[in-house]
Amino acid sequence: MNGYIALKPITLSGVDYAAGDSIPADAVLPSRVPALIRTKSIARINERPAEAQETPQNDANDFGGVNLPIQTENGVLELPASGEDIVKAVEVMQMNAEDAAKAVGDIESETTLIIIDACESRKTVKTAVKARAEELNAAAEGDDEDQEGQNGADGTGTEGDTEDGGDE
Repeated sequence: MNGYIALKPITLSGVDYAAGDSIPADAVLPSRVPALIRTKSIARINERPAEAQETPQNDANDFGGVNLPIQTENGVLELPASGEDIVKAVEVMQMNAEDAAKAVGDIESETTLIIIDACESRKTVKTAVKARAEELNAAAEGDDEDQEGQNGADGTGTEGDTEDGGDE
């Protein structure tokens, strides 16, 4: 098949083409073809570059995350962070100190708290982050203890308990 495909919105000979539209071969001046291909505005049919098959909007929505290098006392921590963690951290760090400290109280992700703590310099926010991290850790430890108690792993489970009114 003869022709081109638009890789991004383009107007040729007064006709608008959206990304992905087919462009007839006679709509493009032969002298302009190399420049339009080089700038990834168009591609020859059957030569469409792999990176052009997805629009930039899809790439942004599919962002999986990155490993962030976080400086610690013991060296560099490679922290895997999702796009959601990064966005939430940036949102909080842009708030004034009082609002940021309040917003930290609603954060459930330890990764988000680590990012904020590593990048934030305001004492009010750092104190709120530390307090929230301690709350999350206490809640996680409480859940672990509850599960152990239900399973009888710590000797306080309900099965076989005869101290408080069991069979005498």
